[in-house]
Amino acid sequence: MAYGQDFDMKEYIRKRMLEITNLKDRELFKETTGNILSAIYDYNQQAYKRLEQNILAECNPEQNSYAIYISITDQQHYDETDHFLYPMRPEDTKKTVITCEDINSALSEEQDLKLYTVYMKGTATQVRRLFHQEGRIFNGIIKTTKREYRASFLLKQNTDYVQMIQELYAVFGVNFQPWFTVNTAYLSKLADVYLCASEKIKDGEQIEKIQIDFEEYTNQVKYDMIPLWNLWPLTEKTSTYPNPCVDKMNYEHLFFAQRLKPDCGYLVRDTETEITNIRRIHGDLYITCPIEKPCEWHLYEVHQATGKEIYQYPMLSNQYKESFSGSITEMFRRSIKTKAEMGRLIEAFDYEKYVTFSGFRLCSEIPTVCKDANYNMDSFLTDELRTGDGGRILVVQFTVKDPSEYLNEDIMSFLVTQVQRIFPDYHCVGEII
Repeated sequence: MAYGQDFDMKEYIRKRMLEITNLKDRELFKETTGNILSAIYDYNQQAYKRLEQNILAECNPEQNSYAIYISITDQQHYDETDHFLYPMRPEDTKKTVITCEDINSALSEEQDLKLYTVYMKGTATQVRRLFHQEGRIFNGIIKTTKREYRASFLLKQNTDYVQMIQELYAVFGVNFQPWFTVNTAYLSKLADVYLCASEKIKDGEQIEKIQIDFEEYTNQVKYDMIPLWNLWPLTEKTSTYPNPCVDKMNYEHLFFAQRLKPDCGYLVRDTETEITNIRRIHGDLYITCPIEKPCEWHLYEVHQATGKEIYQYPMLSNQYKESFSGSITEMFRRSIKTKAEMGRLIEAFDYEKYVTFSGFRLCSEIPTVCKDANYNMDSFLTDELRTGDGGRILVVQFTVKDPSEYLNEDIMSFLVTQVQRIFPDYHCVGEII
Protein backbone atom coordinates (compact mmCIF):
# COMPACT_ATOMS: atom_id res chain seq x y z
CA MET A 1 0.00 0.00 0.00
CA ALA A 2 1.32 3.46 -0.92
CA TYR A 3 1.14 6.14 1.71
CA GLY A 4 0.39 9.32 -0.15
CA GLN A 5 0.43 12.89 1.03
CA ASP A 6 -3.27 12.75 1.98
CA PHE A 7 -3.04 9.47 3.86
CA ASP A 8 -5.33 9.45 6.94
CA MET A 9 -4.22 6.96 9.55
CA LYS A 10 -7.42 7.21 11.59
CA GLU A 11 -9.60 6.56 8.55
CA TYR A 12 -7.37 3.63 7.57
CA ILE A 13 -7.76 2.08 11.07
CA ARG A 14 -11.52 2.59 10.95
CA LYS A 15 -11.81 0.78 7.63
CA ARG A 16 -9.63 -2.11 8.81
CA MET A 17 -11.73 -2.33 11.99
CA LEU A 18 -14.94 -2.66 9.97
CA GLU A 19 -13.45 -5.64 8.14
CA ILE A 20 -13.46 -7.61 11.43
CA THR A 21 -16.77 -9.45 11.50
CA ASN A 22 -16.56 -10.72 15.07
CA LEU A 23 -17.89 -7.93 17.30
CA LYS A 24 -15.84 -8.92 20.34
CA ASP A 25 -12.66 -8.99 18.27
CA ARG A 26 -13.62 -5.67 16.70
CA GLU A 27 -14.18 -4.11 20.12
CA LEU A 28 -10.89 -5.49 21.38
CA PHE A 29 -9.10 -4.15 18.28
CA LYS A 30 -10.74 -0.77 18.77
CA GLU A 31 -9.75 -0.50 22.47
CA THR A 32 -6.20 -1.70 22.04
CA THR A 33 -4.66 -1.47 18.61
CA GLY A 34 -6.91 1.30 17.30
CA ASN A 35 -6.48 3.66 20.26
CA ILE A 36 -2.76 2.95 20.58
CA LEU A 37 -2.09 3.54 16.88
CA SER A 38 -4.21 6.68 16.90
CA ALA A 39 -2.29 8.05 19.88
CA ILE A 40 1.05 7.21 18.25
CA TYR A 41 -0.13 8.80 15.02
CA ASP A 42 -1.20 12.00 16.82
CA TYR A 43 2.09 12.11 18.69
CA ASN A 44 4.09 11.67 15.47
CA GLN A 45 2.07 14.39 13.72
CA GLN A 46 2.74 16.83 16.54
CA ALA A 47 6.43 15.89 16.59
CA TYR A 48 6.73 16.39 12.81
CA LYS A 49 4.96 19.74 13.11
CA ARG A 50 7.36 20.89 15.82
CA LEU A 51 10.29 19.69 13.72
CA GLU A 52 8.96 21.56 10.70
CA GLN A 53 8.56 24.74 12.74
CA ASN A 54 12.10 24.41 14.07
CA ILE A 55 13.51 23.92 10.57
CA LEU A 56 11.58 26.89 9.23
CA ALA A 57 12.80 28.93 12.18
CA GLU A 58 16.37 27.96 11.30
CA CYS A 59 15.81 28.84 7.63
CA ASN A 60 14.23 32.17 8.51
CA PRO A 61 17.07 34.65 8.24
CA GLU A 62 18.32 36.19 11.47
CA GLN A 63 18.30 39.39 9.48
CA ASN A 64 14.53 39.55 10.09
CA SER A 65 15.10 39.65 13.84
CA TYR A 66 18.10 41.94 13.69
CA ALA A 67 17.35 44.17 10.70
CA ILE A 68 18.81 47.65 11.12
CA TYR A 69 16.70 50.66 10.14
CA ILE A 70 18.25 54.10 9.83
CA SER A 71 16.71 57.48 9.21
CA ILE A 72 17.45 61.10 10.03
CA THR A 73 15.39 64.03 11.24
CA ASP A 74 15.85 67.55 12.50
CA GLN A 75 15.38 68.54 16.11
CA GLN A 76 12.07 70.22 15.34
CA HIS A 77 10.51 66.99 14.01
CA TYR A 78 12.08 64.62 16.53
CA ASP A 79 9.44 62.75 18.54
CA GLU A 80 10.65 61.64 21.97
CA THR A 81 7.61 59.37 22.34
CA ASP A 82 8.59 57.30 19.32
CA HIS A 83 9.35 53.71 20.32
CA PHE A 84 10.84 52.47 17.07
CA LEU A 85 13.67 54.77 16.00
CA TYR A 86 15.97 56.30 18.60
CA PRO A 87 18.84 58.81 18.36
CA MET A 88 22.13 57.05 17.65
CA ARG A 89 23.69 59.56 20.04
CA PRO A 90 21.32 60.97 22.69
CA GLU A 91 23.34 64.19 22.91
CA ASP A 92 22.19 65.07 19.38
CA THR A 93 18.77 66.03 20.78
CA LYS A 94 20.30 68.99 22.61
CA LYS A 95 21.46 72.27 21.16
CA THR A 96 25.21 72.74 20.90
CA VAL A 97 26.35 75.76 22.92
CA ILE A 98 29.60 77.47 21.91
CA THR A 99 31.01 80.22 24.11
CA CYS A 100 33.49 82.98 23.39
CA GLU A 101 35.86 81.37 25.88
CA ASP A 102 35.78 78.12 23.86
CA ILE A 103 36.69 79.99 20.69
CA ASN A 104 39.47 82.12 22.20
CA SER A 105 40.97 79.13 24.01
CA ALA A 106 41.09 77.02 20.82
CA LEU A 107 42.54 79.88 18.75
CA SER A 108 45.21 80.63 21.35
CA GLU A 109 46.28 76.99 21.23
CA GLU A 110 46.15 77.05 17.40
CA GLN A 111 43.64 74.21 17.33
CA ASP A 112 40.57 73.83 15.17
CA LEU A 113 37.38 73.97 17.25
CA LYS A 114 34.55 71.60 16.35
CA LEU A 115 31.30 73.54 16.34
CA TYR A 116 28.60 71.08 15.28
CA THR A 117 27.65 68.43 12.74
CA VAL A 118 25.62 69.13 9.60
CA TYR A 119 23.88 66.92 7.07
CA MET A 120 24.79 67.38 3.41
CA LYS A 121 21.65 66.72 1.39
CA GLY A 122 23.38 66.06 -1.90
CA THR A 123 24.23 63.15 -4.15
CA ALA A 124 27.03 60.78 -3.25
CA THR A 125 29.14 62.31 -6.02
CA GLN A 126 28.63 65.85 -4.74
CA VAL A 127 29.34 64.97 -1.12
CA ARG A 128 32.40 62.86 -1.85
CA ARG A 129 33.89 65.60 -4.07
CA LEU A 130 33.39 68.04 -1.23
CA PHE A 131 35.16 65.74 1.23
CA HIS A 132 38.00 65.29 -1.25
CA GLN A 133 38.65 69.06 -1.07
CA GLU A 134 40.67 68.77 2.13
CA GLY A 135 41.50 72.11 3.65
CA ARG A 136 38.92 74.11 1.69
CA ILE A 137 38.09 77.22 3.69
CA PHE A 138 34.61 78.73 3.94
CA ASN A 139 34.18 82.29 5.15
CA GLY A 140 31.62 83.42 7.68
CA ILE A 141 30.89 85.59 10.68
CA ILE A 142 30.45 85.09 14.41
CA LYS A 143 27.72 87.41 15.64
CA THR A 144 27.76 88.32 19.31
CA THR A 145 25.63 90.65 21.42
CA LYS A 146 28.13 93.42 20.67
CA ARG A 147 29.34 93.04 17.08
CA GLU A 148 30.27 90.69 14.25
CA TYR A 149 33.64 88.97 13.87
CA ARG A 150 35.00 87.57 10.64
CA ALA A 151 35.94 83.90 10.78
CA SER A 152 37.04 80.98 8.62
CA PHE A 153 35.63 77.48 8.73
CA LEU A 154 36.25 74.09 7.16
CA LEU A 155 34.32 70.85 6.74
CA LYS A 156 35.52 67.36 7.59
CA GLN A 157 33.68 64.12 7.03
CA ASN A 158 32.12 62.87 10.25
CA THR A 159 33.19 59.34 11.19
CA ASP A 160 31.53 58.97 14.60
CA TYR A 161 28.36 57.30 13.33
CA VAL A 162 30.10 54.99 10.88
CA GLN A 163 32.33 54.03 13.81
CA MET A 164 29.16 53.00 15.67
CA ILE A 165 28.29 50.72 12.75
CA GLN A 166 31.76 49.24 12.90
CA GLU A 167 31.28 48.59 16.62
CA LEU A 168 27.92 47.01 15.79
CA TYR A 169 29.76 44.59 13.52
CA ALA A 170 31.75 43.42 16.55
CA VAL A 171 28.51 43.10 18.52
CA PHE A 172 27.04 40.81 15.85
CA GLY A 173 30.14 38.66 16.06
CA VAL A 174 29.88 38.30 19.85
CA ASN A 175 26.23 37.27 19.44
CA PHE A 176 27.07 34.62 16.81
CA GLN A 177 24.93 36.40 14.23
CA PRO A 178 25.82 36.83 10.55
CA TRP A 179 26.61 40.36 9.50
CA PHE A 180 24.21 42.13 7.15
CA THR A 181 25.47 45.30 5.52
CA VAL A 182 23.85 48.36 7.10
CA ASN A 183 22.60 51.04 4.75
CA THR A 184 24.70 54.02 5.83
CA ALA A 185 23.48 56.45 3.15
CA TYR A 186 22.54 59.13 5.69
CA LEU A 187 25.60 58.58 7.87
CA SER A 188 28.00 59.03 4.95
CA LYS A 189 26.65 62.56 4.34
CA LEU A 190 27.39 63.94 7.80
CA ALA A 191 30.11 66.56 8.12
CA ASP A 192 31.72 68.27 11.08
CA VAL A 193 32.08 72.05 10.97
CA TYR A 194 35.32 73.42 12.45
CA LEU A 195 36.35 76.95 13.26
CA CYS A 196 39.93 77.38 12.07
CA ALA A 197 40.46 81.17 12.29
CA SER A 198 38.68 84.18 13.73
CA GLU A 199 39.16 87.68 14.97
CA LYS A 200 39.70 87.70 18.71
CA ILE A 201 36.38 87.99 20.52
CA LYS A 202 36.25 90.25 23.55
CA ASP A 203 35.64 88.57 26.89
CA GLY A 204 32.15 88.70 28.31
CA GLU A 205 30.35 88.72 24.96
CA GLN A 206 27.74 86.08 24.17
CA ILE A 207 27.48 84.38 20.80
CA GLU A 208 24.12 84.84 19.14
CA LYS A 209 24.76 83.23 15.77
CA ILE A 210 27.46 81.65 13.65
CA GLN A 211 26.80 82.21 9.97
CA ILE A 212 28.84 80.41 7.30
CA ASP A 213 28.80 80.85 3.53
CA PHE A 214 29.03 77.33 2.14
CA GLU A 215 28.95 78.76 -1.40
CA GLU A 216 27.62 76.18 -3.91
CA TYR A 217 26.72 73.81 -1.07
CA THR A 218 24.57 76.32 0.83
CA ASN A 219 21.24 74.75 -0.16
CA GLN A 220 22.47 71.28 0.75
CA VAL A 221 23.52 72.02 4.33
CA LYS A 222 20.95 70.97 6.95
CA TYR A 223 21.48 71.96 10.56
CA ASP A 224 20.50 70.30 13.87
CA MET A 225 20.01 66.86 12.35
CA ILE A 226 19.59 63.69 14.43
CA PRO A 227 20.54 60.29 12.94
CA LEU A 228 18.09 57.60 14.12
CA TRP A 229 18.18 53.82 14.29
CA ASN A 230 16.01 51.05 15.75
CA LEU A 231 18.44 50.08 18.50
CA TRP A 232 17.78 51.00 22.11
CA PRO A 233 20.70 50.52 24.53
CA LEU A 234 19.82 49.20 27.98
CA THR A 235 21.44 47.60 30.99
CA GLU A 236 19.98 44.50 32.66
CA LYS A 237 21.22 42.47 35.60
CA THR A 238 21.11 38.67 35.65
CA SER A 239 17.64 37.64 36.90
CA THR A 240 18.84 34.77 39.10
CA TYR A 241 22.09 33.36 40.39
CA PRO A 242 23.92 31.86 37.37
CA ASN A 243 23.61 28.09 36.95
CA PRO A 244 26.86 26.13 36.44
CA CYS A 245 27.13 24.29 33.14
CA VAL A 246 28.08 20.64 32.75
CA ASP A 247 31.52 21.60 31.47
CA LYS A 248 32.28 22.98 34.98
CA MET A 249 33.79 26.06 33.34
CA ASN A 250 30.85 28.21 32.25
CA TYR A 251 27.73 29.56 33.87
CA GLU A 252 24.32 30.29 32.38
CA HIS A 253 22.94 33.76 33.04
CA LEU A 254 19.17 34.01 32.73
CA PHE A 255 16.97 37.01 31.91
CA PHE A 256 13.27 36.34 32.49
CA ALA A 257 10.92 37.00 29.58
CA GLN A 258 8.91 39.43 31.75
CA ARG A 259 11.85 41.83 31.63
CA LEU A 260 12.18 41.60 27.83
CA LYS A 261 9.87 42.54 24.98
CA PRO A 262 8.61 39.51 23.02
CA ASP A 263 8.65 41.30 19.65
CA CYS A 264 12.22 42.59 19.99
CA GLY A 265 15.55 40.96 19.35
CA TYR A 266 18.40 41.41 21.82
CA LEU A 267 22.11 41.78 21.18
CA VAL A 268 24.74 41.64 23.91
CA ARG A 269 27.06 44.66 23.68
CA ASP A 270 29.76 43.35 26.01
CA THR A 271 32.26 42.55 23.27
CA GLU A 272 35.15 42.09 25.73
CA THR A 273 33.36 39.28 27.60
CA GLU A 274 34.11 35.67 26.68
CA ILE A 275 30.66 34.44 25.65
CA THR A 276 30.23 30.84 24.51
CA ASN A 277 26.50 30.79 23.76
CA ILE A 278 23.44 33.05 23.54
CA ARG A 279 19.93 31.69 23.07
CA ARG A 280 16.30 32.71 23.48
CA ILE A 281 13.83 30.10 24.75
CA HIS A 282 10.13 30.94 25.29
CA GLY A 283 11.07 34.59 25.65
CA ASP A 284 13.80 33.97 28.24
CA LEU A 285 17.34 35.03 27.31
CA TYR A 286 20.27 32.79 28.25
CA ILE A 287 23.91 33.91 28.13
CA THR A 288 26.64 31.33 28.72
CA CYS A 289 30.00 32.62 29.91
CA PRO A 290 32.69 31.98 32.57
CA ILE A 291 31.31 34.70 34.91
CA GLU A 292 30.05 32.88 38.00
CA LYS A 293 28.24 35.72 39.81
CA PRO A 294 25.25 37.87 38.78
CA CYS A 295 26.35 40.96 36.87
CA GLU A 296 25.05 43.76 34.71
CA TRP A 297 24.85 43.19 30.98
CA HIS A 298 24.74 45.84 28.29
CA LEU A 299 22.24 45.02 25.55
CA TYR A 300 20.78 46.43 22.37
CA GLU A 301 17.01 46.10 22.10
CA VAL A 302 16.31 45.67 18.37
CA HIS A 303 12.86 46.96 17.50
CA GLN A 304 10.85 45.60 14.57
CA ALA A 305 9.09 47.72 11.96
CA THR A 306 5.32 47.47 11.60
CA GLY A 307 5.10 49.15 8.20
CA LYS A 308 3.10 52.08 9.62
CA GLU A 309 6.06 54.25 10.58
CA ILE A 310 6.31 57.68 8.94
CA TYR A 311 9.38 59.89 9.27
CA GLN A 312 10.63 63.15 7.87
CA TYR A 313 13.23 61.28 5.81
CA PRO A 314 12.61 57.76 4.43
CA MET A 315 13.73 54.79 6.49
CA LEU A 316 16.58 52.80 4.94
CA SER A 317 17.07 49.19 6.03
CA ASN A 318 19.05 46.07 5.23
CA GLN A 319 16.02 43.78 5.40
CA TYR A 320 15.13 41.56 2.49
CA LYS A 321 11.83 42.17 0.76
CA GLU A 322 11.64 38.40 0.02
CA SER A 323 12.72 36.91 3.31
CA PHE A 324 12.66 33.23 2.29
CA SER A 325 14.68 33.59 -0.90
CA GLY A 326 16.95 35.99 0.90
CA SER A 327 17.55 33.49 3.68
CA ILE A 328 18.44 30.76 1.22
CA THR A 329 20.96 33.11 -0.42
CA GLU A 330 22.52 33.93 2.93
CA MET A 331 22.53 30.34 4.21
CA PHE A 332 24.08 28.66 1.22
CA ARG A 333 25.94 31.57 -0.37
CA ARG A 334 25.04 30.22 -3.76
CA SER A 335 27.10 31.61 -6.60
CA ILE A 336 25.54 33.95 -9.16
CA LYS A 337 26.17 32.93 -12.73
CA THR A 338 23.51 34.71 -14.76
CA LYS A 339 22.05 38.16 -15.15
CA ALA A 340 18.69 36.90 -13.86
CA GLU A 341 20.25 35.54 -10.64
CA MET A 342 22.01 38.83 -9.97
CA GLY A 343 18.74 40.64 -10.63
CA ARG A 344 16.93 38.48 -8.07
CA LEU A 345 19.55 39.26 -5.44
CA ILE A 346 19.26 43.02 -6.01
CA GLU A 347 15.47 42.99 -6.27
CA ALA A 348 15.23 41.17 -2.93
CA PHE A 349 15.71 44.58 -1.32
CA ASP A 350 12.84 47.06 -1.30
CA TYR A 351 14.59 49.83 -3.22
CA GLU A 352 12.94 49.61 -6.63
CA LYS A 353 11.49 53.10 -6.17
CA TYR A 354 15.06 54.40 -6.39
CA VAL A 355 17.00 52.20 -8.81
CA THR A 356 16.36 49.13 -10.97
CA PHE A 357 18.93 46.54 -11.99
CA SER A 358 19.69 46.69 -15.70
CA GLY A 359 22.75 44.51 -16.36
CA PHE A 360 26.49 44.28 -15.84
CA ARG A 361 29.75 44.42 -17.74
CA LEU A 362 33.42 43.65 -17.10
CA CYS A 363 36.13 46.30 -17.39
CA SER A 364 39.85 46.55 -16.90
CA GLU A 365 39.58 49.82 -14.97
CA ILE A 366 36.92 51.75 -13.06
CA PRO A 367 34.91 54.09 -15.33
CA THR A 368 35.44 57.74 -14.47
CA VAL A 369 31.72 58.37 -13.83
CA CYS A 370 31.71 55.60 -11.21
CA LYS A 371 34.60 56.74 -9.05
CA ASP A 372 32.79 59.33 -6.90
CA ALA A 373 29.32 57.82 -7.27
CA ASN A 374 30.26 54.63 -5.39
CA TYR A 375 31.44 53.71 -1.94
CA ASN A 376 31.54 50.39 -0.14
CA MET A 377 29.31 50.40 2.95
CA ASP A 378 31.39 47.55 4.40
CA SER A 379 34.68 49.37 3.87
CA PHE A 380 35.60 48.98 7.54
CA LEU A 381 35.83 45.19 7.16
CA THR A 382 39.55 44.59 7.04
CA ASP A 383 39.61 40.86 7.80
CA GLU A 384 38.38 39.62 4.42
CA LEU A 385 40.48 36.89 2.84
CA ARG A 386 40.06 38.23 -0.68
CA THR A 387 39.98 41.93 -1.46
CA GLY A 388 39.17 42.04 -5.15
CA ASP A 389 42.48 43.66 -6.06
CA GLY A 390 43.11 41.41 -9.02
CA GLY A 391 42.42 44.17 -11.50
CA ARG A 392 39.07 42.86 -12.70
CA ILE A 393 36.20 45.38 -12.48
CA LEU A 394 32.55 44.30 -12.40
CA VAL A 395 30.29 47.21 -13.31
CA VAL A 396 26.69 46.69 -12.17
CA GLN A 397 24.33 48.84 -14.22
CA PHE A 398 21.14 50.51 -12.96
CA THR A 399 18.38 52.73 -14.22
CA VAL A 400 16.72 55.28 -11.94
CA LYS A 401 13.04 56.02 -11.39
CA ASP A 402 13.56 59.69 -10.51
CA PRO A 403 16.81 61.29 -11.76
CA SER A 404 16.37 64.16 -9.28
CA GLU A 405 16.40 61.86 -6.22
CA TYR A 406 19.61 62.61 -4.33
CA LEU A 407 19.79 59.15 -2.69
CA ASN A 408 20.00 57.20 -5.96
CA GLU A 409 23.78 56.76 -5.89
CA ASP A 410 23.73 55.84 -2.20
CA ILE A 411 21.11 53.14 -2.73
CA MET A 412 23.13 51.90 -5.69
CA SER A 413 26.22 51.73 -3.45
CA PHE A 414 24.31 49.67 -0.88
CA LEU A 415 23.15 47.19 -3.53
CA VAL A 416 26.60 46.97 -5.10
CA THR A 417 28.02 46.21 -1.66
CA GLN A 418 25.70 43.18 -1.59
CA VAL A 419 27.04 42.08 -4.99
CA GLN A 420 30.60 42.61 -3.75
CA ARG A 421 29.99 40.00 -1.04
CA ILE A 422 29.09 37.45 -3.72
CA PHE A 423 31.97 38.42 -6.02
CA PRO A 424 35.01 38.96 -3.75
CA ASP A 425 37.42 38.34 -6.63
CA TYR A 426 36.14 41.42 -8.47
CA HIS A 427 36.14 45.08 -7.56
CA CYS A 428 32.43 45.90 -7.94
CA VAL A 429 31.12 49.36 -8.79
CA GLY A 430 27.72 50.69 -9.82
CA GLU A 431 26.81 52.70 -12.88
CA ILE A 432 23.61 54.62 -13.58
CA ILE A 433 22.79 54.46 -17.29
